[in-house]
Amino acid sequence: MLLKSFRNIFSLLTVALTVGLTMPGCNSFVYDDLPECQAQLNVKFQFNYTLDCGEAFAAQVHSVNVWAFDSEGKFVWTGSASGDILTDPDFKLETPLGEGTYDFVAWCGLDGNDDFSLATYTPASMQELETTLKTIEQNGLNVSSSHFKALFHGMKIGVEHKVDPTAHSVTTVTIPLMKDTNDIAVMLVNEDGTTLKEEDFTVSFTYADSWLAWDNAIKTDSPVVTYTPWSTLYGETTTGDEDDEESPVRSSLLYELSVSRLLVNGNAYLDVVRNTDGVRIIHVPLIDYFIYAKGNRFSQFTDQEYLDRRSDYSALFFIDNGLGWYTAAGIYICGWALVPPQTDPI
Repeated sequence: MLLKSFRNIFSLLTVALTVGLTMPGCNSFVYDDLPECQAQLNVKFQFNYTLDCGEAFAAQVHSVNVWAFDSEGKFVWTGSASGDILTDPDFKLETPLGEGTYDFVAWCGLDGNDDFSLATYTPASMQELETTLKTIEQNGLNVSSSHFKALFHGMKIGVEHKVDPTAHSVTTVTIPLMKDTNDIAVMLVNEDGTTLKEEDFTVSFTYADSWLAWDNAIKTDSPVVTYTPWSTLYGETTTGDEDDEESPVRSSLLYELSVSRLLVNGNAYLDVVRNTDGVRIIHVPLIDYFIYAKGNRFSQFTDQEYLDRRSDYSALFFIDNGLGWYTAAGIYICGWALVPPQTDPI
């Protein structure tokens, strides 16, 4: 009887040892010297916040900076990368972060960017992660005439990172990015063959959008910026048979400007001044016009989402023989024709 009991105990121990040796996990109860389970947290980036929703991170983003804050809002980690490594589809940043809940804020495109500056790279809180557009003072105005490198913002709030005590694990958090820089092409075209010259006009776009907060909001005390063209091009086209020397020639001026983020209901105006007498011939709320041109094609987006997804805009105005705005011909905004109210030049 005693021998049978020993045999039963031996059988139970054998089963227990076998289970202990084969059960999954990093810390078995049989071996105390096994390493603890590792739980890796990685950060990836995504940029498909565009009109066609296509992934464009590798093509458009050339540097990344990201910061992590714990559940108490304290800065705990930062990572950065730039160059060709970002074109790798498997690109990610590895973090040393342990179990916890984290908030991530990213500013991408800062590397080599002479137009936007970050308040600090070592923030005590995420609220310190503000960017400012660099301007120069001219005649009491804050002026920007740069061709911007692309700037992107992203954030991911309340990311929970848990450690599985029985297995190694890898968790990847993906931060979606939004582009904050825009290019605007303004074209003036003669209506009747009058030759247009670059010195005839001054073109500008005014908007208070130079300070972007940590959450990508335009700060309410952001100063007004006067954006001026970084490029002006003169062009000519023949309106009839190009081999006919008598065919009217239509001249045009193309002005290219770069501006920061645009918001719905933003108090932003495009101005064109006729230099011969200083008269402002065009004064239009350009953001409103951009939204008018959204049309049914992009009706699935809210007005703000449309502005944030689009980063290139165009506006074409016709000029009459007195170098005034010929409003009867309408305006072409991003290829769509609009007819403004027929009023006298401002």
